[in-house]
Amino acid sequence: MRLYELLEGVCVIDCKVNLEKDVKYIFSDSRKAVEKGAFVAIKGENRNGNEYIIEAISKGVICIITDDISAFEINEHTILVENSRKALAFMWNNFYGKPTEVMKVVAITGTNGKTSCAYYLYNILKKAGKKRGLISTVECLVNDNTYETNGGSDVLDISSAMTTPDPEILYSIFYKMKNEGVKYVVMEASSHAIEQYKLSPLKFEITLFTNLSPEHLDFHKNMESYFETKSRLFDDSRVGIVNIDDEYGKKLHEKRTSTMTCSINEKADFLAKDISFLENGCNYIFEFKNIHEKIEVKIPASFSVSNSLMAISCASMLGIDIESIKLGILETNLIKGRMERIEKNIYIDYAHTPCATENVLLALKKLRPTGRLIALFGCGGDRDKGKRPIIGKICSEIADLCVITNDNPRCENPNEIIRDILKGIAPERNYIVVPKREEAIFFAVSQMKPDDILVLLGKGHENYEIDKGGKHYFDERVVVKRALFGDKREDI
Repeated sequence: MRLYELLEGVCVIDCKVNLEKDVKYIFSDSRKAVEKGAFVAIKGENRNGNEYIIEAISKGVICIITDDISAFEINEHTILVENSRKALAFMWNNFYGKPTEVMKVVAITGTNGKTSCAYYLYNILKKAGKKRGLISTVECLVNDNTYETNGGSDVLDISSAMTTPDPEILYSIFYKMKNEGVKYVVMEASSHAIEQYKLSPLKFEITLFTNLSPEHLDFHKNMESYFETKSRLFDDSRVGIVNIDDEYGKKLHEKRTSTMTCSINEKADFLAKDISFLENGCNYIFEFKNIHEKIEVKIPASFSVSNSLMAISCASMLGIDIESIKLGILETNLIKGRMERIEKNIYIDYAHTPCATENVLLALKKLRPTGRLIALFGCGGDRDKGKRPIIGKICSEIADLCVITNDNPRCENPNEIIRDILKGIAPERNYIVVPKREEAIFFAVSQMKPDDILVLLGKGHENYEIDKGGKHYFDERVVVKRALFGDKREDI
């Protein structure tokens, strides 16, 4: 592709390169740069791509894209742009021929509930017979076929999966979807992706806002900055739908009065009324204009009502018929790592924020009022340290027994993370520390009585563990089965 075509939509400030040159590929990792490629120098949290410009040039790249004026001035073959990250997204979108222009893209943002909401909506589209795609924290689907994303990044030393893939992966996914005839895309949009301009070239048909609670504050610094980042997603959306049962959802609607609203408590455009909770699910009446329909949900929790209501609201605005909507919700009975029941009384959930943790524990507490609730949890390393004592406090006050262990310690000392968690737990609370997660699971299972519930928090859909040594295979589902059979072998 010609360089000038690749740069369409990019704010170019100055240029030392012939824009008629043909570019074969785009790179943001200098280690992968090859001849006739374009290297985009990104300033990351740990590395500055501008420090690798000479290495990239030595490999025969056609040009360097940078937003660092010093790097532009001292190097040949450079193009100075307003923002390198934004340029990278536009370049990949152009490289793949702007694939989303023939699709309706729905973006879901918020702290909790994005994945569940995405699966509800995806399954509604499936029941309606629509060609569809899903980009979520759990997986990427193209008409039900899994598309491998390699964790969401082409950068060689990225080890953990991303909610929203980097541009080099993201726009290749859209290209694949276009070739498969996809007309509707449901995607989770993380605050990192918005802040890093991964989604800048996209125009959304509908954007959904689930809720906001403290998370990623190591990155955003404060809740106001976190909220403003999330709000930006609505700038390029035809329709916005917000959950006004959430404090920040209400604030967002006040800020952007054109957004539509949904609620289980207040007057709104989309309502869930007459809610009933059952042992194996819940049901409610969905109201929107002249529609009054009973909705059955297979996941028993109040947040299941909110998440399914968001999906139904979106589907209604997409023009999906009510019968497909009802069936799509009804048949979403398992979302991997989201209140996932893996054995009779054992659940796995991805909850790793204070709000999500509290919601899951309270929901499970209601399921078995006569038995104990055992919570096994840890906190991730190299992430927001402020939430650790808060999660410890919440778990110890709701659960009858807490088993505190590791959860992707990454490059941090696991014992330091556990010490941070313990700061929030009163001495009289019933807890035990078992640092190695596998041993913790064996211990927790051994403590269960017939009416008890055990929930493993934090890892959810993940089948790996990340520590100083890197990323290793670790599937809690396998470990639970081994613990139940009292077998320490790994081949069950």
